[in-house]
Amino acid sequence: MPTAYVSVVTETSPRRYEPVRRAACFADLLESSMASSPAPNPADELAQLRALEEKFVLGMNGKDLDSVMSVYDPGESLFVFDVVGPPSAHVGWAEYREAFRRMFAGISGSLHLALSNFDVEVFGDIAYGRSLQRVSGVHNDGESFDYSVRVTDVYRKIAGKWLIVQEHLSLPIERETFSPMLH
Repeated sequence: MPTAYVSVVTETSPRRYEPVRRAACFADLLESSMASSPAPNPADELAQLRALEEKFVLGMNGKDLDSVMSVYDPGESLFVFDVVGPPSAHVGWAEYREAFRRMFAGISGSLHLALSNFDVEVFGDIAYGRSLQRVSGVHNDGESFDYSVRVTDVYRKIAGKWLIVQEHLSLPIERETFSPMLH
């Protein structure tokens, strides 16, 4: 397997960006995962990952914090680039859980999330996926929201269970105005 070269930019806060350095080792992790894992049944792996994403969607639509967080690695190595800030980067499961708690608390009534264009690739105990996610609802102040985000997830099979270990959400912007393109 060819060697992968990754460059990492860090900020002055070592704790905040430590998982970025760990994520930079993704190529090494992928290579070792492929070398040490028995060949999984691709259909089973894809079904498990689709079920994980379905659980996430159901949890979001029910504003069920425990269900949503059950799809993420429960440790400090979870790293998320979010579209909402501050902060726009979350390190660790507990920090990301708090971000979801605040989000759900700020929404009056129901929340609707629809996932589309889900595609995933599996390499042993590591996988990466991408999707479009449209979310809508009403904030507590009565203002409605409706936007779509692009999501890239890195999954790892830990103790026989797929979990999200890294997530990156982005909101496309209009080139001329730099305003968010909501759909």
